[in-house]
Amino acid sequence: MVVALIGACIALAAGIAMGSAGAKAKRARLDYARTKALIPGARRTAWVEGLRGLRVIATATAVLIALALAMNVIGQR
Repeated sequence: MVVALIGACIALAAGIAMGSAGAKAKRARLDYARTKALIPGARRTAWVEGLRGLRVIATATAVLIALALAMNVIGQR
């Protein structure tokens, strides 16, 4: 009787542990699927923001070069 009770307790503990692990695995699969679905949008946003920053840098560089050339012309007079 005692051996059967001990076996039942061990089986109950193992069942709880396995159920908990299964639930964690299911949540992890759902999180992975959701994150994988977000990647194309995040990649597109990263490209857009990167190109926007590059445009700002190019504009600032062009303005600085134009100012340097204008100062050079003014300085030669």
